[in-house]
Amino acid sequence: MNRLILFLFVFVCNGIVAQVSPELWLSGSIKRDLSDRVSSEASLDLRFYEFAAPGTLFPQLSVDYKVLDGIKLSVDYRMIFDENKFNNYQFTNRINLNSTFKYHFKHFDLKCRLRYQTAFGTLRRVGNYSPEFDEAFRIKPSIDILLGKKSKFDPFVSGEWFYSPENKVNGNRFTKVRFSAGTEINLPGSRSMEISYIFGKTINLPKFGSEHILSLSYSYDWKKLTPEEKAAKAKAKARKKALQNPAEEAEE
Repeated sequence: MNRLILFLFVFVCNGIVAQVSPELWLSGSIKRDLSDRVSSEASLDLRFYEFAAPGTLFPQLSVDYKVLDGIKLSVDYRMIFDENKFNNYQFTNRINLNSTFKYHFKHFDLKCRLRYQTAFGTLRRVGNYSPEFDEAFRIKPSIDILLGKKSKFDPFVSGEWFYSPENKVNGNRFTKVRFSAGTEINLPGSRSMEISYIFGKTINLPKFGSEHILSLSYSYDWKKLTPEEKAAKAKAKARKKALQNPAEEAEE
């Protein structure tokens, strides 16, 4: 009897561990305003599964359009290089269509992102539906906590639900949930970092499991200089050159 209990305990523990995937996500991005309403972003993400070799790499290009204060539309093009069971990387294209709504209330920013994603030109998978990479609708409400201008930290919490619209055996249902908590760290010079913990769980699919993710990202906002800033920068450059070459300045 004791041996049977021990066997069942080990079997259940092994099953639980097998269904849990620890991951590390690293991301870097650069943003640029193209006009008062349009901005662009280029990013590179690297995901390590079970903290081993890189499992997924994807560069992404995004364009945002500000419709009104608090309403933004955006489109993302993502190139996904994903490692298969043979340790080879296979390629997939993905398009995201997003609409983001934001409402400011006292010390909080209440947000909700709606996303439709679709993949094409895929070589990575046949038959097995993946909420992360295949066609899906996603809804992501979040709350940013604003601690004031003197604070470098802006904590946040969010949740996300994935829905499969495919008319197949495992389609027309919610397939994944994801929750996260972390903080944005405001750095000098239009730079910022973000650190968060993410918990995800696959639901209503034959292949289920949980993911525990540590996410680290770095972002740089490449801002355009105003005419006044350009003039001040040119003046400072001329002054620096004059100080470095006082003899030439005197001869002139």
